[in-house]
Parts: sequence; C-alpha cells; structure tokens
Amino acid sequence: MGPMQTKTPGGCTYVVTLIDDYSHHVTVYFMKAKSDLLSKFKIYKAAVENATDKKIKRPRSDIVGKYTGRLFKGYINRSGMKHEKTVQITPQQNGLAECMNRGLMEMARCILYHDSIEMKWWAEALKNLKVFAALGYVHIPDEKRRKLDANAFKCRFMGYEDDVKRYCVQNVETGKVQIVRTVKFVETTSPGQLVTHQEEEDILGTSTAPTFNG
Repeated sequence: MGPMQTKTPGGCTYVVTLIDDYSHHVTVYFMKAKSDLLSKFKIYKAAVENATDKKIKRPRSDIVGKYTGRLFKGYINRSGMKHEKTVQITPQQNGLAECMNRGLMEMARCILYHDSIEMKWWAEALKNLKVFAALGYVHIPDEKRRKLDANAFKCRFMGYEDDVKRYCVQNVETGKVQIVRTVKFVETTSPGQLVTHQEEEDILGTSTAPTFNG
C-alpha cells in the first residue's frame, strides 16, 4: 500500500502486509520505497521458515510492478517457489489480503482521528498490538525526582523498541518520545480523556492519604 500522504518519522511511505493463508497471521513491514519489497520478503521468509520448519511454496500477489520486477521474479525462481499472480482489477482473487489491507487502514485512521494523533504516526498505529496512543504511566525513580515531585509521568503508547522488551512512549506533558521498560497502561482510556485522582492512585498502586504510626 502507498505511497501514504505523510511520511513516518523514519521516512517510510509504503507498507506491505504478508499474510499466512492457513493461520491468517499478519506481518506488516514499512518501506521507504517500493524497491525495498524484496529485502522485506527475504526477512519474512527466513523468520517464518525458521519458526515453523516449513517452506513458503506459493506466494500470491497481484501483478503490479513491485511483485513482478526482475529481481523479485529471479529470487522467487531461484528459491523454487511458484508465484501465483492475481489480476489487479479483480481483488476477489486475493480477497484475504484486500480485506486485511482495508481493515488495517480503517483501524489506523480511526485510532489517529479518535485520539487526535499526528498523521505521521500511522505506521505505529498499524503495527502495534496494544491500543495505539493508550494512556500509560511511567514510574520515575527516586534518584531522578525531588521529594515533592510526582512519582510517575503520564504518557501515550507509541510502539515497541525493536528486539528488546521495552516500550516507546510519548510524554504527554513535554511531547518527548523515549524508551522505557515498565509502563502501566490503561488501554480503555486515551491521554485526552479525564482520569480522576483516585483512578490514578488505583493504577499506580499509590496513595497520598496520610498514614500515622501509633
């Protein structure tokens, strides 16, 4: 799909969805140019075959140029796969992919508009399992705050850091994007919605009520 009207922060304007026909598992890759397709397909093929111990045998796509270029066709032929091509004006021949692409774009569009997120974050809206832009709270370590400072900052979920178990979040107050390891998410609430002080205490497991020792 693409080119999109807005580039991602990483400069991507294209997206390719690769779907396993049996399980309907979807993998999404983002590209700066159509010519990146072959490298993304190689990454996908290696990952899938390593995880399942099964070979990809019959990739299916429409007949547009990015799937029928010399390099792509050469790789398919050398790998012993049979490329099934569908006619571009008859999307029902590749109905699963067409429906999935349409559904993913509708999902991304709704998330971005619902939470008033800048359009440049469309890729993050597509690729994340958690609700994109969901409200979250990141704990601030004692050594990084003064006694009367808040013990957490409010953030919105922006994605995952590649290859590590960390989150990419945006500080709601400062707009700064940073990588953190631990976040408490409230996926039913976006940062623009009101959260009561008591709800914040329940989420963070803290209380400002005074305690007395007798």
